[in-house]
Amino acid sequence: IYYDLIVLGTDIAGLVAAALVARRGKRVLVIPQGPAEGVYRLNRRALALDTAPLVHLGCPTLRRVFDELGVLTQIRREHRRLDELTHWVLPKHRLDLEPEQTNWSREVEREWPGEPIDEAWQLRRRWSDATDELLDELLASDNALVADGFWTRRFLTRVAEQLPTERLDELAPLPATHEVRRGARALEPWLQHLVPAQLGKAASLRLAGLWARGPSDREGGEQGLRQMLLQRIQLKSGEIKPSLRVAEVLLKRGKVTGLSLLGKQDRYGCDQLLVATDPRRLVDGPLHPELLPKPLQVSLANIFSAALRYVLHLEIEDRGLGPGLGGMALCVPDHDLVAREGVGLTYLRVGPGSRETTRSIALVRLVAPDEPLDDMRERILDELDRRGVLPFARPYLTFIHSPHDGREASDGQGRRLDEHGTDTALRLPMDPLYRLEGGEPSLGIGLLPHSSGIKNLLFASRLTYPGLGLEGEFAAGWAAAGSLVGAGRTGLGRNLFLGRG
Repeated sequence: IYYDLIVLGTDIAGLVAAALVARRGKRVLVIPQGPAEGVYRLNRRALALDTAPLVHLGCPTLRRVFDELGVLTQIRREHRRLDELTHWVLPKHRLDLEPEQTNWSREVEREWPGEPIDEAWQLRRRWSDATDELLDELLASDNALVADGFWTRRFLTRVAEQLPTERLDELAPLPATHEVRRGARALEPWLQHLVPAQLGKAASLRLAGLWARGPSDREGGEQGLRQMLLQRIQLKSGEIKPSLRVAEVLLKRGKVTGLSLLGKQDRYGCDQLLVATDPRRLVDGPLHPELLPKPLQVSLANIFSAALRYVLHLEIEDRGLGPGLGGMALCVPDHDLVAREGVGLTYLRVGPGSRETTRSIALVRLVAPDEPLDDMRERILDELDRRGVLPFARPYLTFIHSPHDGREASDGQGRRLDEHGTDTALRLPMDPLYRLEGGEPSLGIGLLPHSSGIKNLLFASRLTYPGLGLEGEFAAGWAAAGSLVGAGRTGLGRNLFLGRG
């Protein structure tokens, strides 16, 4: 069995590349080796693995991909501002912010009367707007959107001269320890994949601007976006086979020729293989370390998972929710690990429940890689109770489950819920925040170029431009597709791909 392109992994960058290449009439196979739809299931109940709002949908790179796939009008129609409160739950203060932060001045004056917070916030917005305008131009340029074009010395030098430097203090004159500074950057680990200490100033300001103009989202969230991409892949010449398990990446004379599969004698040949996951997960498995070029081995050895996203889903009776909790909450603890690695941050979103009398709550907690998970549910609920986010909620919780901790679904009293299946104890891998040892990410944005050093093997994943979050994944997918496919054929629209393989 032979394909023009095989995509290995579940990262959105790979789904974008697969959809674009299939759009050009090439034969494409996606082997997710994980939940490609962005959900896990308990019986018929689908629960999200990523709960962050899609604030990047209006960015130029995403619009370009949507236009090529013929879904731009649909995305525009479904892209909406979230008309709900966002709570900043800070160590000693709390802000309840309306959409577009229209009540910002009143809230900060209530919490910090007479302090120059409005002045600092307006300065930040001006820097954010200026950075947005520059990044829109740079990230839509030909140099950035071809495979490894971003990584050329000429491009990096030119961009570095234009972007805000790390010395910029966009919240002057606030003291370095002011809680507004903690809140201002609290959302970053939710929306991108680098630790806060290594996220570039420009990327930080861009996220701030996107959030302040909304925040916005699309109905169905990331899982809805993934399902749309999977549909576009299958609509053309693509296949998705989640049941396949890869035994080995096959190489001949330094060139990838295909894959062998566990439990099958068949071999799947391909012209190109795209790794759309953290390549470290494949080393010592399908990718033998001794076959990897030395520079790639060094690069992978210097990338670490410094924090992990622990996902927790709750359902609660309406009467168990306090009137002060709106749509989202960013809970910021008071310790140094937050500023460096993001550990301890908690993100909460409230949505409709499975019944009219209940509400669902999706939580993400940033945990350290070695942090025990056996009592993580209780620790999170105790903290949210103590800080007034979910006070006295335990008796009203009808469902508690995480896909990561190996514990079964239960209610707030710890009773097992058999209606969701007899085996609900899952240990799915948690998504990481990355840290680069011995250096800094390129422009505070990028970690791993597309090129692997092996012929016909490319990378396009969260690791390519982790500091740009969803926008980075779309850029990585677009650039990889452009290197795999030539000019557009008649009847498939404008030729938007900028590179040729």
